[in-house]
Amino acid sequence: MKASKTTPQLPAHGFPAVEFKAMGTEIAAISRDGHARPYWCLPVIRWFEGVEGIASRFQPNSELSRFNRTPAGRQVKLSPRLYSLIRSAWSWHHKTDGLFQPFVGSELCRLGYHDSFEKIGTTAQQSAHAESAEEAGRPDHQEYSRALILDDQAGTAARNVPASLDLGGMGKGWTTDRAALLLRDSFRVSQGLVDAGGDMRVWSDGEPWPIGVQSPFREEEEWLRLWLKNAAVATSNIVYRQWEYRGKTHHHILNGRTGQPAETDIVQATVLGHSVEEAEVAAKVICMIGSEPLSEWMQAHFPRLGYIAITRSGSIRINRRVYDYAEKVVAL
Repeated sequence: MKASKTTPQLPAHGFPAVEFKAMGTEIAAISRDGHARPYWCLPVIRWFEGVEGIASRFQPNSELSRFNRTPAGRQVKLSPRLYSLIRSAWSWHHKTDGLFQPFVGSELCRLGYHDSFEKIGTTAQQSAHAESAEEAGRPDHQEYSRALILDDQAGTAARNVPASLDLGGMGKGWTTDRAALLLRDSFRVSQGLVDAGGDMRVWSDGEPWPIGVQSPFREEEEWLRLWLKNAAVATSNIVYRQWEYRGKTHHHILNGRTGQPAETDIVQATVLGHSVEEAEVAAKVICMIGSEPLSEWMQAHFPRLGYIAITRSGSIRINRRVYDYAEKVVAL
């Protein structure tokens, strides 16, 4: 899988599996239960495609895109699925003191990221989208703290700023968590894996799953291998997903307080926990805060999560919580 930074290492003989493209990445679901017919395959595909159809900012007719076009201040009744996604994203915004920011859609457009990564088009197209986003300007950090009004009882939401939501990787993690529950609880898969471009949820009542952590500098190299029985793992990297725009190189991890691509000494962060959604948010924020405050910040905000952070110099920082989730960690 081209964009993966963590990858499952599978035995040579086959297991029931399905692989498909959704949410701008490669998705795989695998069972080691040995069912001759993986009857869960189609429901998994439909689940990912269904969420993408609702929550993608790259589909102009998605529910999220329609909400982003709604005038600021207008309350909109949302589907339960999109409301749950937005509610969750907004809670991470507050939990990370504004570093994680779901209102980055306009800023990503301003930097030239107006379409799914593999479809980013010509400079002229980029300029048109970026200039349109620039017209709105950027609210300051304090305005963003009051940018969204949610009504849990009515299931309505209103944007208070002229900026677009992008649910991105957090939404992919949210979807992966629920796909894993679908396989485990509804289809009784006792040993399974759901992998969405390297962000994955694994579970096993037998042997652990071997998961590789790739080099942040050379995708073909694997630096570490983790053996996981019941864990979520997510990786963020500022090197793999880059593009050129107006003479500058940009990446997709934006600091929610500044609206600019994160610039720290950490180039890749792999996080382990019980939720892909939470691990994905934490991995992005680690790339924003850098290695110096890393231990203290994670202890204050995500004390139960394990992390593996790799710096520009190639040094690796691992906290002890990694071993709460990994049966074994081996450097390769």
